[in-house]
Amino acid sequence: MLRIKYELLTSYLVAGRASGRIPMSFVIATVLVLAAFVMITPFQQAFADGLFREEFEASLKGREARLSVTINPPVLTTQTQQDAFVQLRLFDGTTNETIKFSTFAIEMEKGIGGEAPPLYKEVFHTESGLLTLRFQPQVGEVTVFANRDQLLDAWTADPGGTINIRGPILLEGGLYHFGIEILGIDNPRALFPPGESVSFDSWLSVGDVFNRSVEYNGSSYNTTIISYYDRIDEFDFDPVRKLFTWSMPFDWDKTRIGQTNIFVHEEVKIPKAMGGIGDSLSFVASVNNDSLSGSKILVDPYTSESELILHYLLSKPDILSLAEKVPGSESLMTFTLAPSANATSGTTTEMATDTGGIGVALQWTPNPLDTNTESIVKLDFSDGFSGERLDDVDVLYGLRILDSEGGEVYSMSGQTASNGTDTQTIDFPSNEEYRIEVRVDGLVQDGQAADRTRNGVARGIVVVPEFPAGAMLAIAGIVGAVLIMQNFGKRNPAAGLK
Repeated sequence: MLRIKYELLTSYLVAGRASGRIPMSFVIATVLVLAAFVMITPFQQAFADGLFREEFEASLKGREARLSVTINPPVLTTQTQQDAFVQLRLFDGTTNETIKFSTFAIEMEKGIGGEAPPLYKEVFHTESGLLTLRFQPQVGEVTVFANRDQLLDAWTADPGGTINIRGPILLEGGLYHFGIEILGIDNPRALFPPGESVSFDSWLSVGDVFNRSVEYNGSSYNTTIISYYDRIDEFDFDPVRKLFTWSMPFDWDKTRIGQTNIFVHEEVKIPKAMGGIGDSLSFVASVNNDSLSGSKILVDPYTSESELILHYLLSKPDILSLAEKVPGSESLMTFTLAPSANATSGTTTEMATDTGGIGVALQWTPNPLDTNTESIVKLDFSDGFSGERLDDVDVLYGLRILDSEGGEVYSMSGQTASNGTDTQTIDFPSNEEYRIEVRVDGLVQDGQAADRTRNGVARGIVVVPEFPAGAMLAIAGIVGAVLIMQNFGKRNPAAGLK
């Protein structure tokens, strides 16, 4: 079977801390450095992946067909246990017309590999071509609420294409596998001859919400970890080292990883009242003893007033790199997290919506940014599943800039990024750290109705002014040289500066 797997990603990208004042010696040195150098921030596409929407290609009776699989809501957790909708749409890849009288065999199991326990296997038929399976999770036997076509031996969807299913499905966090086989199209009684059906594999990850009360400095604090890949097996907190450790099952087989699009997302919530940890803005993080940096570990102090939220975001290249170092016998992915004294902040250049469906790359001019000056931001939107630019789609969006106190300094709604690209001009009123929010309101393609299944909000920070790492190193070098010369002059008056 063709195997394509996407794990949710709900996700949104955020990080930063409140900016401090720059010493005068650094300001002086900066003028010298900026007079000699022009700093350029490279453009990088955002990486994002999510399971709530997949698309497959196949040849059916001489037609280039496509099958889309959409999950709603895109983020499921064991805390909510709400109804989940899985919609299958089989359509002509050339005309975009839904293929009617489609018959599907769908098998569902939990987990990966031969030991994954099966949940159900049924055949479904939809006259409209759309098939929406509404899962109502509850303990008990699996029950399908629909009429059965005796000739096809299939459950038939209602006129809107919906079939209700009740039972112990999506009750637990972890990976769920959908084996989908297209048995027939175009005719309510015609099925493909044996051996001519087409099969696909689709995956859904239900977020596992893990709560644990930890003791720290004589008080008890409730911490939460949401694993959007698989269930958490082990957890530990060392109050002396301020170190969190947890694990989840993971198959490190490099061949398996190489054959699928994979994304691992872990979300950690720590009370801000947990002094020295929850109020920190810089962390040391690792996966299987391999340190994480950059966009792999993101800090969000804004979304919640009471909790600091951190995100581990591992793309397929990250996981493949880790797999090269992990022993072949290892069957866990192990995470560590501890605060760092080296707090840093920088302008976000890559973001993803909180549902993980759309990536947003930001490119600012000038660089570094300055106050009371026209600053231009270029927004490039990308597909959250493949990372490819949305250069054939118009993106409906809104943009907000908030100051460090949460005050709105810029807001635009009803904007359109033609072919996935747009620019905005912004005046920053003061030197500080700002929060940026890009709200995706819909995708429009070829005059069709707006697709709103991938809406979400991407969040990040903008530092004004920001000094790139190269400039700061140069500044430090100049200041260091000045100090050395001053000290040398004090020890050797004859060689003092004139």
